[in-house]
Amino acid sequence: MTSTLLHRIDKFSVPTEAMTEFLDRVRHTHRILGAQPGILRNDVVTLVDGESDYNVVTAVTWESRDALQNAGRAVAADVAASGFDRAEFLRRLGVTADFGTYAS
Repeated sequence: MTSTLLHRIDKFSVPTEAMTEFLDRVRHTHRILGAQPGILRNDVVTLVDGESDYNVVTAVTWESRDALQNAGRAVAADVAASGFDRAEFLRRLGVTADFGTYAS
């Protein structure tokens, strides 16, 4: 039996003046994700060359849907404890985003 890997790929268009604050928050979240069981890959990359609507991409690969869902709960617990509001954060910084989970 073959298992399906799940890839959470999020793309962001971040204004230059918001980049430092945005990446600080993204890296905080990705430290939490990186500590979760079932993670196979955890990348935060920024555009250095080429034309794209997005200048930051995050890609996290999970060994199973259970691992992805458990990690989501860990991030949700951190958000609840801190009172972080993702929608407000993105709006305040002028960030547009495209979120998706893909399979391979």
